Amino acid sequence: MRKFLIAAFMLISCLSSAFAQDEVVFTILKTDGNTMDFVMNRDARIYYSDTQLMFFDGNDIVSVNFEDIRKAYFTAHQEVEEIENQQLSFYPNPVNNVLNIKNIADNQTITVYSISGQAMIQLVASGEATVDVSMLQNGIYLIRAGNMVSKFVKM
Repeated sequence: MRKFLIAAFMLISCLSSAFAQDEVVFTILKTDGNTMDFVMNRDARIYYSDTQLMFFDGNDIVSVNFEDIRKAYFTAHQEVEEIENQQLSFYPNPVNNVLNIKNIADNQTITVYSISGQAMIQLVASGEATVDVSMLQNGIYLIRAGNMVSKFVKM
């Protein structure tokens, strides 16, 4: 069972690190209380044999016996950009025709995405803007401005 869980973690890690730009760290908590951290860079690989979990970081191979593992998990460290006490705001939500946006950084690209990830509307604005969403079908949409992403409902 432990091997299955670790294999599932490995699959999730590969998928999440393939789509994210975050630094992913694989941590092993050993039964003796010590921890081992492995940074999942582009060359990193985790694999296992019948008795061991092995980590390859592009240079070295480290192996740990399964019976020495109490817990294994992934964490992502993401860089956070400081924002000058401004937070993007928009209203109304849900919206029928016009979405009002406030606190837009200078020359910020605003993109509205469908829930499937397709860019539907894109504009560049500063300060405040209004977006005509009347042509969108009813549903849930994402709005992105720089590093900020929020959702709204079109009714």
